[in-house]
Amino acid sequence: MAKAAKGGEQLYSAKDFFLEDFPRTLFPLTTNKILVERGADELLAFAEGLVGGAGNFLPQRRVYANKDELHLRRTVKLDPVAEFYLYHFVHKNRHKFRKPHREERRHFGYCFELGRPVSPSKSYADFKSAVASGIFYAEEFTYFDIAAYFNGLYHHDLHAWFAALGPDDKGDVVAFGKFLREINAGRSLDCLPQGLYPAKMIGNDFLRFIEDSSAIRADRIVRFMDDVYLFGDDLNSLKADFAEVQRLLGLKGLSVNASKTRNAGMPQTDEADGQLSELKKRLLKRRRHLIISHYNENDETDDDGGNSDLDEDEIEFILQLLNAGDLSEEDAELILVVMRDHVSRIEQHLGLFAKGFPHLAKNFYGLCGDAVDKDAVARIVLEAAGEGDHIGEYQLFWFGMMLETYLLDTTSAPDSQTAKRRVPLPFANAVINISPPLVIHVA
Repeated sequence: MAKAAKGGEQLYSAKDFFLEDFPRTLFPLTTNKILVERGADELLAFAEGLVGGAGNFLPQRRVYANKDELHLRRTVKLDPVAEFYLYHFVHKNRHKFRKPHREERRHFGYCFELGRPVSPSKSYADFKSAVASGIFYAEEFTYFDIAAYFNGLYHHDLHAWFAALGPDDKGDVVAFGKFLREINAGRSLDCLPQGLYPAKMIGNDFLRFIEDSSAIRADRIVRFMDDVYLFGDDLNSLKADFAEVQRLLGLKGLSVNASKTRNAGMPQTDEADGQLSELKKRLLKRRRHLIISHYNENDETDDDGGNSDLDEDEIEFILQLLNAGDLSEEDAELILVVMRDHVSRIEQHLGLFAKGFPHLAKNFYGLCGDAVDKDAVARIVLEAAGEGDHIGEYQLFWFGMMLETYLLDTTSAPDSQTAKRRVPLPFANAVINISPPLVIHVA
């Protein structure tokens, strides 16, 4: 994908950035992919014309992805012009997303390194290792995350943050404000799309004021996006730090998630959970390599067994979980991720995942892609889509992706056209209404 330059260096473009991240987004709309593949230059020229005053970015479609079985994640699905422009904008300014200033105050996650986006899977593993090692440097810790972080971000705070980065092109400051304002129809809150790598880069860097604050005295700070650990030897001092963190967040209109805050016991890491069986730990390591924020399929991984095939003991452990009934959300996700190469062993349980875990619809899409009996999969999908009076748009989207990608040749495919739902996918047949017209030349 990336082109070779002099000396063998790889030139990684905004188009490469978009296409590599595309399958890992919440709603990877095929229309956007095709237009970027065949008309990236035209899309960018059109977007830059909008920035220059030739028009406005369209207000974007409000959509909802499942967080769990009942709760939804509110975001927007960008049209091709706005979506590609966001990737271009962040790629252009990627050098402004700086590394942490101090080793003992670190944030992990979304940024560029050596010209390419850092793999979140590797960065998340580094974050977990830093948390696990924190107990060797400090007696106490406080953990917290930010409640509804992306939905609470304020347009003017993001605009001020970017201006403070000092972009080389000063016009980008104005362009960023215009982009956020217009895609959100003028609303100041909840303006940053979720599930896109460039948006995660913005959200991750915006919070660096936590570890940069001199008013927080913790010996160590470890952060991955909005998950934060404070380490120190004095719990009372950490409580004072936590109060200061809440004050700083409050200045941005943000607050911590009270139900998840902890300052006792062991930090939550896969390695630190002594209650897990060795089999479960091994499977969780596989999950980390295969799905937790996984970005680059060619990532180097450590030698902890995360990449080797499942052995019979591990498969039997998974079958016991399924046969026991009352499957937890965590175990369901684990099974969907690690059993892709052994889907034939759990085919009789596919209906359970389709009906009982709508928030894992993307994982279900990935698992069933490797199923041999696609007609059986199609019948399960059609039955799940036809039950009750409601189906969430996230699950419906991924059922549609299954149909488009590998179920069109099944005998049940025609029946999907008559499955009328109460909740249509709001952008399924979206048309870009823009003036002047956008022309993309296809070779």
